[in-house]
Amino acid sequence: MLVAVLMIFTIFSFTGVAVLNVSYLSNSTSMETINNIKLQYATESTINEALWRINTGVDSLVDSDVDGIVTIWDASLNILSVNVDKFEMEAEISLDLSEDTHFDRALASDETITTNGYDTEIEDENRSRFFTFMPEVDLDYFIDNAVAIHNESYKTWDYWWEVEMGGEGIHVFTGDYVELKNCRFLNSTLVFTGTNITFEHQIQIDAPVPVDSADAMPALVFTNEDNYFEIEAEGKNYDREDKINGAIYTAGTIVLKKGQLSGPIVGKTITMEHGVEYNNQIDFKDTEHPKHYRWHKGFKHKKHYDWPKQIGRWKTKKWGKKHHHA
Repeated sequence: MLVAVLMIFTIFSFTGVAVLNVSYLSNSTSMETINNIKLQYATESTINEALWRINTGVDSLVDSDVDGIVTIWDASLNILSVNVDKFEMEAEISLDLSEDTHFDRALASDETITTNGYDTEIEDENRSRFFTFMPEVDLDYFIDNAVAIHNESYKTWDYWWEVEMGGEGIHVFTGDYVELKNCRFLNSTLVFTGTNITFEHQIQIDAPVPVDSADAMPALVFTNEDNYFEIEAEGKNYDREDKINGAIYTAGTIVLKKGQLSGPIVGKTITMEHGVEYNNQIDFKDTEHPKHYRWHKGFKHKKHYDWPKQIGRWKTKKWGKKHHHA
């Protein structure tokens, strides 16, 4: 955390002028220019200190009113406001420090993301990111809300078994060597706790689409750190490809070879590779499924985690020479 905080200091220090959008007027007097610079550094230093306090978990100490500088932290809206009244100058800055979570990114990991040079064509706002931790799976949530729990190992499920599997909803598979073949799941979440999980031919999974601002539900969850899973459309048939709309979470390794994925994909190890008879053909549909890019149920509450705050959007509400009223 200390390293992250120091990085924030460095980045903001070197980009302070650009971030705060301070321009110096060519006709300013020397004293006004000096005061403008002083105001910039006072504002920048205050924001850096506030970011440090927020990221070290002492949010209650952020609010202050000292020596012409007022700092207010709205934890509910994640808005940091800084007002500076010094050096015959006034400045008011508002910064949006909304949490950026794993599920806001098409590819997110705390360990490994390897694209091997493949262009994911992911939108910038959903671009890959490393985090210092992984979300915690609340397996009890999935079990308590499951429509079916499948305990078999060495089991193959194909489309003939759809009725027996229990219909739409959360399906929890606790066995090892589980194979899904030509299956289609609508409004469903599949959770696997074992290893050696494989998809054959073509699999389609559509996670429930969240309503309004509600948390989303994932499409696939692999809780075993030893599990190795591939998205590749078994059979290497160009007419076949897995289509998964919804988040994929794995505590282990996921290899992306061929298929249509909405993302986000959150994993300990994420790798993009090519198959034997085809180049990598992962088609990210992130812009077509924006509602899956939000916090997800089954990973404890969002407020359970101490998210690193970062500057998302900022607004300079006031900056300039103070006007004295008669």
